[in-house]
Amino acid sequence: MTTSRIVLDYTRVSDDTAILCRRKDFPRAMNLLQRREPDRRRWRLAFRQVAWAGDHGVDGAKRSWLDAALREVVHGVGDRRLRSELAIDAAEMGTRWDFNAVLPAWSARDLWKAAEQVDLPMQYVTMVTDLPKAIHAPIDTARVIADCRRTSEAHRQLALTAGAEVPASAVIEEVRGTLHERVAAKLNEMRGQQEASRRWRELAHRLLNPA
Repeated sequence: MTTSRIVLDYTRVSDDTAILCRRKDFPRAMNLLQRREPDRRRWRLAFRQVAWAGDHGVDGAKRSWLDAALREVVHGVGDRRLRSELAIDAAEMGTRWDFNAVLPAWSARDLWKAAEQVDLPMQYVTMVTDLPKAIHAPIDTARVIADCRRTSEAHRQLALTAGAEVPASAVIEEVRGTLHERVAAKLNEMRGQQEASRRWRELAHRLLNPA
């Protein structure tokens, strides 16, 4: 083994791919991903770097090659959860790569039913993600899951903001009937945002993990 190979194998994979992506040396970046053991931290970050940089940095035949190479990497990951997260990562970053083959396949009707099961009106779903016009048409599972998670996180942040204005004694005062009207309104707002966050998170979970 050469000295350069030893150095490359013992440095952080995310640091190495970042350098290679800046140079647009995607063959070596892909070779690096294939050689390293996939994990949910550094390796996953490295994959995201290559996917994003490649989507913005290559066209034509080079893009076709990179598309095939990325698919091979994704499909070759033995950890089902990590494999699924890579597909969702690509969608979350707004890239044009499509790795939906590793995710459950759903139609717009299936999504409608799943949304009803978690008490989310379909009109809310259509406000946060793009869906096909035909009810039987397949959805972009990765994109929908990413959008559901993003919406869940937005509601969680709103809950935290509202909760910052709720004193620790609020629940006790609520039980005693002495809660100030303004605090009661903030408490209800926090709970409503928490519940909305939970529903969006649950919808994403159901799409990713069919019963």
